[in-house]
Amino acid sequence: MKKYFPLLVGVLLLTGGCLFVSPAFAAPTGQVTITGNVPVACDLLVQQEAGASSIPDISAGHVDRHIATVTETCNSPDGYTVTMTGANSGDHTGMFVDNISTDSHPFTVKYNGVSVPPGGVVTDSTLTVFGVQKNVDITYPADETLTGTVADTYEETLTFTIAAK
Repeated sequence: MKKYFPLLVGVLLLTGGCLFVSPAFAAPTGQVTITGNVPVACDLLVQQEAGASSIPDISAGHVDRHIATVTETCNSPDGYTVTMTGANSGDHTGMFVDNISTDSHPFTVKYNGVSVPPGGVVTDSTLTVFGVQKNVDITYPADETLTGTVADTYEETLTFTIAAK
């Protein structure tokens, strides 16, 4: 640095001791473009109803037992789908399975009053929705051959999944 310092001082003296910077040009108006986004958010709220637990006698059968209310919300501009799968049945139907005797008892599911179709798609919407409620009902036939139990050992878990298109 010592070697170049006298040269730098000489250049500054020749230019009048100032460094020149281009001036910014001012204008009578200016603009700022602000951008943002809203992420796609799809949510389900599954509210289990009293009719879903401690059913006193599934061997007697029942038509349209109200077991849940599902609230759908999705802000996707392309719409969304909701699917349903039974854990024991592995498909769009349900299957009570006794965890003691391994007896099984099938049932069908209605979502918003419509039987769940093969594939389990219960909603296929092209709309944006906020807080749309849909009932879930099950129907199962009478079956007097089921093994008796002393507790709620016949179970099934229905899983609902929402996805943006």
